[in-house]
Amino acid sequence: MTSYSLGQTLGSNIRGMLQLDNHLLLPEGMLQDHNNSTNNLILNLVQRYQSWWMNLFREEPVHVLIETLLLAFIGYLVFVKRERNWRNDQKQHLSDMEKEELVTEWEPEPLVAASSESMNAASSEIVIHKVMGTLVEIESERVFPWQSNRKVCLNFAGNDFLGMGAMNERLKEDSRATMNKYGCGSCGPRGFYGTIDVHLELEDVMKKFCGTDDAIMYSDGASAVSSAVAAFAKRGDLLVVDEGVYESLQTGVTLSRSSVKYFKHNDMTDLRRVLERIDDKDKSIGRKSNEQRRFIIVEGLYKNYGDLAPIDEIVRLKQEFGYRLIVDESFSFGSVGNNGKGAIDLHGMKVMDDVEIVTISLENAIASVGGICIGDEEIVDHQRLSGAGYCFSASAPPFTASAAIASIRAIQDTPELMKRLSVNRETLLKELESVPYLEVISDRRSCIVFMRLKDSSPQTTLADEEVLYAKITGKCLDCGVMFISTEHVRPLLHLSPPPSIRITVTAAHTKTEIRKAVKVLSNAVKTLIR
Repeated sequence: MTSYSLGQTLGSNIRGMLQLDNHLLLPEGMLQDHNNSTNNLILNLVQRYQSWWMNLFREEPVHVLIETLLLAFIGYLVFVKRERNWRNDQKQHLSDMEKEELVTEWEPEPLVAASSESMNAASSEIVIHKVMGTLVEIESERVFPWQSNRKVCLNFAGNDFLGMGAMNERLKEDSRATMNKYGCGSCGPRGFYGTIDVHLELEDVMKKFCGTDDAIMYSDGASAVSSAVAAFAKRGDLLVVDEGVYESLQTGVTLSRSSVKYFKHNDMTDLRRVLERIDDKDKSIGRKSNEQRRFIIVEGLYKNYGDLAPIDEIVRLKQEFGYRLIVDESFSFGSVGNNGKGAIDLHGMKVMDDVEIVTISLENAIASVGGICIGDEEIVDHQRLSGAGYCFSASAPPFTASAAIASIRAIQDTPELMKRLSVNRETLLKELESVPYLEVISDRRSCIVFMRLKDSSPQTTLADEEVLYAKITGKCLDCGVMFISTEHVRPLLHLSPPPSIRITVTAAHTKTEIRKAVKVLSNAVKTLIR
């Protein structure tokens, strides 16, 4: 077929299709009639809707008015109002002072991994086989793995501040009886087959001892602290946190996903500065303080520093600026004050009135396992549905609750325990004055004692100090006394404490043991520092 014939055939086909389409189209007159009928239909519907609306207005004017206002409000929200998101503004627009602070606080990551000399200098591989009062049987691989041996050392590294695990036979008897009755496990979370009568009894004993409306028990101390913070603070809320808080509190702060402002460790002047800056920011962006929940978070006794928070000053600041206060008493409960109720009681403050939320680990002075949060009924009941560690973790074994009950009753019935702890603490501090080159940097009211070099040369770096303290504690371990050279898991902390030697004194220690430990420490220092 030629190209001419092909084009002729294609043209015929197209002509036929167009003729077919013309037969299907409506004539012009019919199209105009169709458009008129459509317009009449629309006009008729509008007239009928108008008539219905006027009749409804005459019959129920209030209903029409409310409905009109609602429609107008929805239209305003959708088309008119452009809500100002001050949270995004706060994130995107930083003041020059805030930028300067971020630059000052930023620390670059090291280009190479930190030296392992400090870990090798001390007994980085220690296995504890048995605790016998103030003594501990360990297995250490300090020199060569094939020379590992067991030895018994004086224990100045634990947190059994009142010696409950060492001296309280009633605690052990009650634990055995509970285990014989209920077995070891509790078979589920507290809200799902996991609550045993001794759990409820412990909560009752704790709330009466602390003078609060209620208490809630968690299965471990770390989850009690982190879950309580995350249960009340959520995304969009504001936390003002001491930069020296320990790992569990920092985990709770992170899990809350709240906006966080840190103030210098235990510095009330800086806390006021941070609160005033937040107040100024509120005024500049037109934000009301009640648009978000706001908390100040501190420790009663700081685990990594050994100093006490001035709770009375913090309470005055939180009342002045309208904040709630969360205090972790894990290391101060049972070790601070005349009656062992912690730093809040020591400063004359009261839970619920001055401090809204208090968390307490049972794994230190109480010599058990678990954690407690105390407060009013609303604070406690909220956590029974919102505390992640309470809702999703298996409850603590019943015998741990019995052990905690025995410890709390021992604190109530034996006030000599706190006096003995106080005497031992003063004895230790007095003896430590004879240790050359080192000085105590912690609070004298704390039974967690930290020591550092008195006058370190400018050439001495923190890494050098860390190695030195590791060697000193290693030397002490060789001589039968266990101290701790502090090494922290830095990613879990906002601020890493300086390296130091950590010494913990308990009510179970004797003066002879304290003097022996200090003598060993002094000899080790003299040997390694010349």
